[in-house]
Amino acid sequence: MIKVSMLSTGEEVLHGDIVDTNASWLSELFFEQGFAIHYRSTVGDQLEELENEITALSLKSDVVIVNGGLGPTTDDLSALAAARALGVELELNQEWLEIMTNYFARLGRPMAASNDKQAMLPVGAEMLNNPVGTACGFSIELNNAVVFFTPGVPFEFKRMTTDEILPRLKQRFPNVERLECNKVYTFGLGESGIADRLKSVKLPDGFSLGYRSYMPFIEVKIFSPYQDQNIEQVIEIISGELADFTLSINQPLIAAVGHLLDHSQTQISALEQVTGGEVARSLSLDAKAQEQFVQSVVDNKAQPLSELQDALLIADEYRQDTQSDIVVSSFRMEDGSIALVLISAEYHFAQQVSFTRDYPLKSQQILLSTLILDMVRRYLQQISMLATLSHFERLAFIEG
Repeated sequence: MIKVSMLSTGEEVLHGDIVDTNASWLSELFFEQGFAIHYRSTVGDQLEELENEITALSLKSDVVIVNGGLGPTTDDLSALAAARALGVELELNQEWLEIMTNYFARLGRPMAASNDKQAMLPVGAEMLNNPVGTACGFSIELNNAVVFFTPGVPFEFKRMTTDEILPRLKQRFPNVERLECNKVYTFGLGESGIADRLKSVKLPDGFSLGYRSYMPFIEVKIFSPYQDQNIEQVIEIISGELADFTLSINQPLIAAVGHLLDHSQTQISALEQVTGGEVARSLSLDAKAQEQFVQSVVDNKAQPLSELQDALLIADEYRQDTQSDIVVSSFRMEDGSIALVLISAEYHFAQQVSFTRDYPLKSQQILLSTLILDMVRRYLQQISMLATLSHFERLAFIEG
């Protein structure tokens, strides 16, 4: 098995000032390509620690990906640390210096002297092209491992990984078997509940399950050999066992809703008195959903309602005002519960719910907006609107 390590660099990553999205992206991509990451570490902008960690990873890995530290400032130390690990000097890479000079000339700007530093590579290193930035990458051979040095800017890192690094890895390790990860997105059932429902499922050889939990979803990951003939059947079995809790396959809920809105050419608006604009934010994050999204009103000062029927009446008025095909709404009720509504010209559904335990405000908004978006999904798929609830208790509903 090929051992792949990743080293993230920078004080901002080490101390949590930024989220290391590069690491999670690379882990998922490399797993699917057959180069699963077996070790990850993070080091700040300390030259000796960088040098020591690069050397240590090269001794226990076949491949090392070093991310960050290729910029023009004094705290960008990855190239120097690589040179010290190799026991060589840095030298000016004339090819990259010319590329940078031409880049700034096209912009009509002089190149700062500090940018020269980005063309200083360890003697013997192979340059990796970066067509979308000024920091070239490079690779070295150290202790029988190949070590790739990459820029920290996410879109530069991703471009270099797919265009420069993956082709080299596939050439170096031609017999690596690709893997596949299919995802079943669920809502309303905890990991233990999911595990109980799936414990009797017998998986084919080479298949395994994993879970990723994040508010408010749990992804059930189905790992398998690439394009295995049993994949579709296993996905069907897993999603069937989870039945009422399955939102979508291989796409987040909002992407599934966006696809359904686009396919049916259904225009939607939102009237939010409880969710604080979370429904509108979600609809704006997906291109297809955004195309069908008419408008949203967030009203934090509205008076609580006494009857669930009142929620339907207000939502229908808003639907007529916006001339939307459907409107979704959230309302506060006098008893502290929440009314959630989906209404069209021909159909209406309203449910009154309360939380089963205390949640922070942001979590309440996310949970309620997820339930609302699931109502949209169910309406467009023409399945029962009465989802099984775990975060909520359903106190009443109206449908017609």
